[in-house]
Amino acid sequence: MSVDNTFFIKQLRKRESLIAAFCSFTNMPFVVCDPETFNDQVWVFETEEQLQAFAKPYTEKKMLLQGRKILNKDFLGFFSSLYFIGINEIVYQGEELSPVCLELGSIVNAPDFQKMKPNQRPLMNANLQLTGLYFMQEASRPVPNEEKENLAELEEEFASNLVRCRYLLPIILLNGPGSVPDKIKNRRYQVPMVKTKDGTILQPLCSDQTELQKFAQGKKMMALTFPFAALEKTLSKEAKGYMLNPAGFHALLTREVLEALPKRFDDGEPDEEDGQEEGKES
Repeated sequence: MSVDNTFFIKQLRKRESLIAAFCSFTNMPFVVCDPETFNDQVWVFETEEQLQAFAKPYTEKKMLLQGRKILNKDFLGFFSSLYFIGINEIVYQGEELSPVCLELGSIVNAPDFQKMKPNQRPLMNANLQLTGLYFMQEASRPVPNEEKENLAELEEEFASNLVRCRYLLPIILLNGPGSVPDKIKNRRYQVPMVKTKDGTILQPLCSDQTELQKFAQGKKMMALTFPFAALEKTLSKEAKGYMLNPAGFHALLTREVLEALPKRFDDGEPDEEDGQEEGKES
């Protein structure tokens, strides 16, 4: 029997702002799998105190959470973005009520790309994002691996999705004459690099257009699309590997990983639902 949450949805929508739970390890919304329904949730609160109470048991397990203030004018963008990371439920904590579970679709409609041509649809790797977030949240906890819950299973799910997806490779077109297709064909572009604190050089890689925009930070970038199987050959010589979603969960994909995963999941094929895009701006 479905529950009518119309009142709570209206209450949420009229708020001036909300506090969303974010994970400090991933720079992304903190994702929770409900143990009974198995819904993938993101929690939002009306006050910072509520967020702190929610975060306390996680902090004791060395899971670092922080509150991110979302203004009313940004509600649509924030909730819509959750579709791209596989979320299907919002848990809303009001000041005078117990947490309420709301279907994401009851708050904001899912993006519909069916009217677009397949080669024009934005790349969307929701399963990759979701399994990556679960894995990186747990793997990043500063505790011994034997204390990390279901780490092997989380890694297996993430790795399986890695080999089945297509990715956006950020590029910066060089100035000068020539059309965009010609510049791409003749490789008249630069590939940006990411340097870690220890000096390791990595090539950025993005799972979707949103991650590309976050990485670009307003700079004019475009992207080429590649399946996982092509990434090893596409990696620059000076790079030790890729950093997947540098502005998100920033997972490291070394050359060894790029070589080993296809052998481990030899039936991996790119997801048919993934769009293909080449030379699109961030």
